[in-house]
Amino acid sequence: MLNIRKSIVALALLVIVSLTAASSVGAHFSSSGYSDIQIGSNTMAYHLSLLEHDLLQIFPDKADGGDKISDKQLASSLEAIGKLVDDGIIVTGDGKVGTGVIVSAKHEKRASMDMIGIDIHYTFASPVKRYLMQYNFFWYSGVDPNHSNYATIQVGGQTIEQVLGSQNYIVQIQGPGAVAGNPTQSTTAAKPADDTSSTPTGSWQSTLQTYILMGMKHIWSGLDHMLFLFGLLLAAEQRVWKIVKLITAFTVGHCITLVLSSLQVAYLSPSIVEPLIALSILYVAAENIWKRKESARVVVTMLFGLVHGFGFAEVLRGTLSGHMALPLFSFNLGVEIGQLVVVGVLIPLLVLIRRVPLKINWNLYASGIVGVFGLYWFIERILTQ
Repeated sequence: MLNIRKSIVALALLVIVSLTAASSVGAHFSSSGYSDIQIGSNTMAYHLSLLEHDLLQIFPDKADGGDKISDKQLASSLEAIGKLVDDGIIVTGDGKVGTGVIVSAKHEKRASMDMIGIDIHYTFASPVKRYLMQYNFFWYSGVDPNHSNYATIQVGGQTIEQVLGSQNYIVQIQGPGAVAGNPTQSTTAAKPADDTSSTPTGSWQSTLQTYILMGMKHIWSGLDHMLFLFGLLLAAEQRVWKIVKLITAFTVGHCITLVLSSLQVAYLSPSIVEPLIALSILYVAAENIWKRKESARVVVTMLFGLVHGFGFAEVLRGTLSGHMALPLFSFNLGVEIGQLVVVGVLIPLLVLIRRVPLKINWNLYASGIVGVFGLYWFIERILTQ
């Protein structure tokens, strides 16, 4: 009887801790933007796409009492948007600061998201050998430190892909005529604000590194994805072949929808994906407690992998126009590396925990914790849609 009481108390404490932690973790998607930049000899045409919701955070008084900005309000806010752009983007040509002229601002759909497209034009008095752009939106003002912008830069017949954020916010670009006899040569580099030296990096190497790191960070920052993996490892019960089958099924599933969704062949709204991801966590926890057939578990794991793939792909939607292969491959590789690291850390940890000389069913308690997270997130994400 004493052991039962201790178990009940321990379980209650674990539930409280789980709910406390879960309350501080919401959906794993952060705000994002897109930059389509055309570089001329003395001009820069900049199309900036920002989530309408993000602009509401900056201009809450411009909304009609809801989560939308009307066309009329948008048209009357060009001056305010101009000030926002002046603060958020700094462009120089050969060291001279350029003034951005707002050509238009209008609603648009990008990656099935409601966004505001802002066209900005920069003109310099003479041909520019080196442009420098500093992107300061949202993370700089503290609105969202995790904000990212996916930039596609066209210069001299070449395309440069760059992901901008709080750790990577300065881009240097050679003008089309910067190098005599080779007008198409271009370079890009991102450095801290106090580093003004030029450090060119090859375009494909930079893209490979950027998207691999993005994939790794995405799975590591997504507690829901990691808890699902943790639940799968609990289900495998330290049996190598079961671990291989379950992780492979999950990987196959999320790879399929990651590719299809990133290429905009298939799409599932985050309002559906987020609760389903939470439901997958709850389901795998329930399976661990009430044992099911292994064959059925593999199939279900692959199906939930399809759901998680839509979550992985959300950060790539709208960023792969015309240059899909390398970013998609690199991001997927980063996700797999991140996943293997998580598995490599968790397996030894589970082995050590199970060696602790306490008469406790670790699988039962750990699965209960995982289930509490899943249930909490499922309810929260349903109610906040």
